[in-house]
Order: sequence, then structure tokens, then C-alpha cells
Amino acid sequence: MVNDLIFKTPEEEGLDSKYVLKFLKILERRKVNLHSFMLVRHGNIIAEGYYKPFHKDFMHRLYSSSKTYVSMAVGLLIGEGKLKLDDKILDHFPEYKETEYHKWLKDTTVEDALKMSVPMLTDTYFMRDYKEWAWTFFNHPTRSRALKPAGTVFNYNTSGSFILDVLVEKITGKPFLEYMRPVFDKIGVSKDIWCVKAPDGYSWGGSGVVCTTRDFAKFGELLLNKGEYKGEQLLPRDYVEKATSKQIANLTDNYYSDRHSAGYGYQVWVNEKGFSLLGMGSQFAFCFPDKDFMFVCNGDTQCNNDTCGDYIYEAVRCELYDNLKDGAIAPNEAAQEELKKRLSNLEPPTFGEARSQHEGAINGKIYDLEENRLGWKWVRFDLDGKNGKLTYENARGVKTIGFTLGEYKKATFPETCFYDTQVDKPANRELDSNTYAGWLTETQLLIANYIIDTNFGSCFMTFGFKGDEVGIMLNKRAEFFMEDYEGYAGGTLRK
Repeated sequence: MVNDLIFKTPEEEGLDSKYVLKFLKILERRKVNLHSFMLVRHGNIIAEGYYKPFHKDFMHRLYSSSKTYVSMAVGLLIGEGKLKLDDKILDHFPEYKETEYHKWLKDTTVEDALKMSVPMLTDTYFMRDYKEWAWTFFNHPTRSRALKPAGTVFNYNTSGSFILDVLVEKITGKPFLEYMRPVFDKIGVSKDIWCVKAPDGYSWGGSGVVCTTRDFAKFGELLLNKGEYKGEQLLPRDYVEKATSKQIANLTDNYYSDRHSAGYGYQVWVNEKGFSLLGMGSQFAFCFPDKDFMFVCNGDTQCNNDTCGDYIYEAVRCELYDNLKDGAIAPNEAAQEELKKRLSNLEPPTFGEARSQHEGAINGKIYDLEENRLGWKWVRFDLDGKNGKLTYENARGVKTIGFTLGEYKKATFPETCFYDTQVDKPANRELDSNTYAGWLTETQLLIANYIIDTNFGSCFMTFGFKGDEVGIMLNKRAEFFMEDYEGYAGGTLRK
């Protein structure tokens, strides 16, 4: 079991190390920004890797993979007879009973929320115009409007996941992770696991679980084994079997992905060979029961589309899963040695070149900017060999980002207003970041900022220079923060 931390070579568990190397090279060529990964077969770890600056003790946000933890807490309650799949959710919230609701909302059951088939179309809290997120599930004036009968069709809705973790807390008097603590203790999940809170104080079970990669793998393995751990049934077996199998179709458009279009269980994605936990930014656990194999990873691949997730899944399927043999195979000592070296020196993707002949033209120069969405007034570039500094003034004052051209630099991002342990509550500190800078062309400089804290997100800043003018494009991919770090600006060299 993962909890025993037994490491074996890939060959001892039926996989040639050359396929693990090929898997890594595919992701490297695709510039997939993974933070960590683990391969587990028959409960044994056959490969584990951490990309700089991450490590085995790093507490990583799981985003929507958190939903599966909520689902298993619901399963425990059902196993204890304290909740039923066909319970109407509103019946557990008597404080809202005096309001007249649409029949479809009143009829919504626990199972409807588990399989993403609540009546409303969108997350009721997402606009963040109300702080009482639980209240919004029933009462938001526009976003809680029932548009379809509950339980009929799939529509991804994190508000349904959130109301389930609120329900667990109402019944048990404990946050859902605390309620699951006896299970976690059995499988060896660290006591450091925690969950970001919503503005109204409840755990944000739809997105907020924070734990190590190993903790994530232990939970995934418990599901792979149908809730059983070393002969003890810790989760109701029949519930886990239903949760990890297709309960509703989720093919919604012309794009089919085995990773997320083959069906949906109870806060679990179904694929053609098993099931998956999928969190935004590549917080994944791909489970393949037929070969007792699991791939787990963390990362930050938030982007314009979700293709990185498919790159990872297809590489796992084609290079790892498809090449697994039933028993041990002969050692591939050369590949094993190369893999060992690669795993000890994993680097995040890089972009562009470390130097440009245009450096001298911008060094120490200030550009005054015309009015822009970013709220930036001016920007200055200071370069000293490979080391550099970007300085700008926005609505909150003068900010500075240090960087090293062609390399990553671990620092903090110069804002203290982003949230940390609770949504919409400022951290009042600068969040940890990993920053990379490179010249995409002779006159285009990229400064890529990755937030690597309780929150994960990126802001790619591209600066293009033409004569005495600068054009600026900021593209952020982050949920609920960096809101004014997206858009365009332009300006002229200060004389």
C-alpha cells in the first residue's frame, strides 16, 4: 500500500523504465507544467518525481479533486444511516423552508448533486456578489433559478458539491475532513490536510482541499480498492462502486475525451478503463482497476483550454497503462539509471532565450502608459546581465518583480490582497511565486509569474518593443484572484 512507502522498480511491477522516460519526454515536449507525479502498481510506488521547487512535503491545493473527498464523506453518512441518496437537500435546511421554491429545486436530492444534475445552470456563488454561499444555492435571485428537472441531465456545478459539504457539516457538526479523520488515520493521510473556507465559513469542499501528493495517492488508492484497506472496509463498498462507475452521461458537445466525456459517477469522472479524480490545473488521479494501477499528479496547467489534461491522460494511457505486463519483467538497467537521474532533476518548462540584443535599448528606461484596464501608470525595466527587475505602478502602488533570464526564480508576488485560507479574505502577505523570464523574439520579453501557494495561478506578461513604444499583454489564469492582471496596455518612452 502507498502508506507503507514500498518502492519498487518499474520492471518489478511489469513496466519497462523506458516507457516512463518516454512519458516524461512527451510532457517535456508539450511544455506541460507539472509539479509532481507518482506511479503506483499493486500498492507499490514505481516512480515518484517532483519538479523544482516542489518536494514530497509540499502541501498542494487539489481544486476540484476535492469534490471526491466530499463524496466519500457523504458515503460514510449513508453507510451510518444518517443520510440517504434520495433525501431532498432542502429538507436538511429548514431555515429556508418558509421561502417558496420552484418544484425542481425542492425535488433536488443528494444523488442529484452527487452526479452533477442540479436544476440550476451555473455555480450560484461564482459572481461573488453574496458572501453567504450556502444561501445562494437556494436563493440567489438569478443563478439559483431552476432551468431543468433535477437528475435529468449532467451540468458541471460546483455549488452542488459545496452544498453537500455544508450538509455533512450540518449533520455531523464537523467539517467534512474532520469527519473523515478516522479513515485518514487508517490509510496514513497526514494530519496537516486542510481545506480553504468559503466566505460564509464553511469548508470549500468543491475546490479547497490542500494536502501532499502522497496523501492524495493514499486517498486514490482507497477508492481503487473499493474503500477497503488491509482487509478493513473503511468506506461502504456499494457506495464506492456506484461513485466510481457511470451514473449519468456527460457527453455535452462535439469534443469527446476519454478523460472526461465517458460518464460521471458521484463526484468522480469515469473513463473507458476506470475512473479519475480531476482538479483544475492537473490535480489528477487516474485509476485503472483492471491492472491495479494508478497515476497521480499535481501541477498548474490552467490555460485557454483544457488540452494539457488530455496530453497527460493520453500519455499515461498509451505509454504506461498499455505497456503494463502481468508480472515482473527483466530489468532494463540503462533505462533505470537514466530514469533515476531524471527523477532527481526535474525542471519546469522554459520559454524563449536568455539574452537579446535589445536589452540595452530598454535597460533603465521608463515607459509612461496610456489609460488602460490594468490600471498601470508606468513601467520600468532594469537589466543586469541575466538578472532583471520589472517595476510598475498600479492602483495599489509601486510594485516590483525580480527575475532571472532563462531561469526560474523563487520569490513572492508583489500583492497582499489575494486570498489565502478563506475566499475574499485578503492574505495580507505576498503569496509565494516562481517566476521565469525569456526573450520570445529579439523585441518581445516574456515574464511568466506562477503563484505556488494556497492558490495556484499564472500571469504571463508579454512586453513588445517598437522604437520608443511598448505594447503590453497580460494573460492571467487564476480563480478568484489576479483580477486586474489581465488585459492590454501601451505607452511611450519617458523623455
